[in-house]
Amino acid sequence: MYKSVYYLLMRLREFRQTMKMPIFYTYQVERLFGNESKNLINTQLSRMVKRGDLVRLKRGVYRLAEAEVDELVLAGWLYKPSYVSLESVLQMSGVIPEVVGKVTSVTTVTSKEIKTGEGVFLYSKIAKELFFGYEKVKDEKSGLYYNLAEPEKALLDWIYIRRVKSLEGERVDMSGLNKKKLRSYAKIYPKWVRKVIDE
Repeated sequence: MYKSVYYLLMRLREFRQTMKMPIFYTYQVERLFGNESKNLINTQLSRMVKRGDLVRLKRGVYRLAEAEVDELVLAGWLYKPSYVSLESVLQMSGVIPEVVGKVTSVTTVTSKEIKTGEGVFLYSKIAKELFFGYEKVKDEKSGLYYNLAEPEKALLDWIYIRRVKSLEGERVDMSGLNKKKLRSYAKIYPKWVRKVIDE
């Protein structure tokens, strides 16, 4: 048993040193150590967290302690499928002036809020037919990709999910948006959303 634990610990250290991805899931480690029990693997991962070798983002998701990973990348790893949208993208694009304290995303599964030492991540459920209008963006620091909504789609998501009935009184600057794309995307949303855009 002790030999097995020592062997696993050595392999985990090797895994940490050679891991190409700064973030990984427990199941990836389980695949690497297929002959070891899940309990033993989880114990060693916990020890690596306590030693400061790893950061536990949430159950089953870890980050190498020395790795710098953007919060937008983390948003995609913490909950799938999802793409960053709503207030986060609207603020980044200059559509709204408010500074957002959470990373906001949409998902086709259950709405959820995940609190981590890296920040707070909010996921809002959207219908599968409305899960579009995003692109893959590469984070230069980590080399990882994340899904980011186009500003036009983020605005529509915001109106739809936050149930915004009118833009009057809202500090929304649509001057930088592609109006043709906005109206094209809006056709897939309920009629009331299109009315808000056209008012």
